[in-house]
Amino acid sequence: MINVLIFYFFAALALVSAILVIVQKNAMRSVLYLAFTVLSTAGIFLSLQAEYLAAIQVLVYGGGIVVLYIFVIIIVNLQEIKAERRKMFPKLFIFTLPAVLLVQIVNVLFTNRSTPPAGTETGLDFRTMAEMLFTNYLVPFELASILLLAVLVGAVIIARRRLVNDPD
Repeated sequence: MINVLIFYFFAALALVSAILVIVQKNAMRSVLYLAFTVLSTAGIFLSLQAEYLAAIQVLVYGGGIVVLYIFVIIIVNLQEIKAERRKMFPKLFIFTLPAVLLVQIVNVLFTNRSTPPAGTETGLDFRTMAEMLFTNYLVPFELASILLLAVLVGAVIIARRRLVNDPD
């Protein structure tokens, strides 16, 4: 019973903070709510006993992606988002596509009630997953780290170039 309450708490927190990410006009506050969304999603994974996914969620998204967004906001020096005038078609598209997707999700949730057969499969534990990551998938793991390093170096170069040419 307590697991269900914890799950619903983190789900509500994720939903509210995701909505606040979209609604905020200040980009830095939007990233702060994105961090809340990522951490509450990790809480959802923990309540479902998926510790590895929760750890990856915090490390990759909370520690990497959110920090990268903060660097971009600092480098670009975003201020308040200015309201812009949009034509009718994009507004219609923005509201109808999520509504159609919501109807489809509700349809799938309430029409497919079959449960999969119980199997004897067990999930991978943390040690097996780590060994597989650092043996079989070492090259993609290192390529991803090199890509993130290249993005960070590029951000520093862009920021330094702006500071050198800035008359202020």
